[in-house]
Amino acid sequence: MCFLRDIPGVLVILCVLVSASHALGEVINGPCDIFFQDVNNLTLNCSRRNIDRIPNWPEAMKNVSNQDGHVLITFFNNSITNVTELPPVPGNRVAISFKSNKIIEINDDAFNNVHRLVYLDLSNNRLSGDVLRSEIFQGPYKDGVYKSIALETLNLGNNRIHSLDRYLFQYTPNLTRLYLNNNPIEILDHVTILALFSATKLEVLDLAKTDIDSIPLDAFRGLVNLRQIDLSGNKFVTVPESLGLVGTSLQYLTFNNNPIVELNDDSFIGLTNLVELEVGENNYLEEVKRSTFTPLKSLRVLHLCHNRNLRYISHNAFRGIKDKWTLKEVYLDDNNLSELSTDLLPWNKLEVLGMTGNNWLCNCDLANIVTNQEAGTKFKAGEIPYCAAPMRLNGAYITNITASFCPTLDTTFAAKKGFSINLKPKHILWSILGVAAVVGIGMICGLLVNTIKAVYKKNTRSQPIRYFNINDDTNFA
Repeated sequence: MCFLRDIPGVLVILCVLVSASHALGEVINGPCDIFFQDVNNLTLNCSRRNIDRIPNWPEAMKNVSNQDGHVLITFFNNSITNVTELPPVPGNRVAISFKSNKIIEINDDAFNNVHRLVYLDLSNNRLSGDVLRSEIFQGPYKDGVYKSIALETLNLGNNRIHSLDRYLFQYTPNLTRLYLNNNPIEILDHVTILALFSATKLEVLDLAKTDIDSIPLDAFRGLVNLRQIDLSGNKFVTVPESLGLVGTSLQYLTFNNNPIVELNDDSFIGLTNLVELEVGENNYLEEVKRSTFTPLKSLRVLHLCHNRNLRYISHNAFRGIKDKWTLKEVYLDDNNLSELSTDLLPWNKLEVLGMTGNNWLCNCDLANIVTNQEAGTKFKAGEIPYCAAPMRLNGAYITNITASFCPTLDTTFAAKKGFSINLKPKHILWSILGVAAVVGIGMICGLLVNTIKAVYKKNTRSQPIRYFNINDDTNFA
């Protein structure tokens, strides 16, 4: 894999060369081909020659300038099993590819004569961690010590590496790009971390598809220049907290194809200088919660694509950074989204927006985003999303929907916040008379009730009981 962002122009040519040689179907037997672009640029193509050992260089190699010469040598797709000591290579910057051989061993001092080697591709071979040792990269022996070589890019992808020797990079102080992808590392053990510690100038680290599920908190301590890391295709259930240690330098993070279920306000803590974030192909990712992207104060490009179960993004996912908006490109393609909040982000400040491959419900909110907030002008040509619902809009471009089917409110009436009564004088008079009539009728009814009660009590009152003393009554004498 060629990271064009990081490889100088001469190394991009190597990538093109390797790709072109890969396209050749037949196997060629014969000497290597040599091409001169000019006196300072030479390409030696030994790809697909069915060779099993390093050949001698053609005499024409000597014509390259040692001061300004760029030399590209490729042994792509041969049967080499052992990299022996290479003959001297002229030139100021040398790139060599052993990609797709059967290498199981590399001799000590293999690159001793190529101390201007800046790019080395050993990917897609059979190398183990035990084979990789510092002696391989020793430079010329002088004044009782081995000198360093100029190596800047080392590709060890697609091998059988479980661990790295702690002294592996002892003679490569200029190493800035290291590719360990597609190796069965599983655990970043202590010696591997010590090896990374020694690569203090490292800028690019590829750990994709290495079966790791965690990164020790101190794994990146001291890597103050690390600006790009790829953690795709691993077993992370959360974004590693250890990334915060390189938050001031890290600019590019790729976090595809991991079994995470959610992104939240802890996911990207400390990554204040991240410029580009890619979170895609995470089949278990369901939601992006509140304040997820708040720490990313420098983010310019967000790829949140191909997460087939992602159904919800909180309207506060970008909380705290909307006032100082830096995002220019947002890609939400091929998820399981149906709705977005109108205040998710300032849509009109974007330059590019991708939303294809979702099940969009073309409702009033989406119409507001597309038309009123100008999101519809941010789609690339040929990448305009479709409506999935309601049924009458199924298959229509979302840029063709308008707010005409949404309720239109009387904004003049809606603006009145208080409650008021607007009555004419005659209405007030009638209201007073009505109240007086009700009160009068109530009083008359009350008097009638009291009168009836008084009459009833008078007619039904009992006679008083008379008492006498039987001792005084003569009838009983």
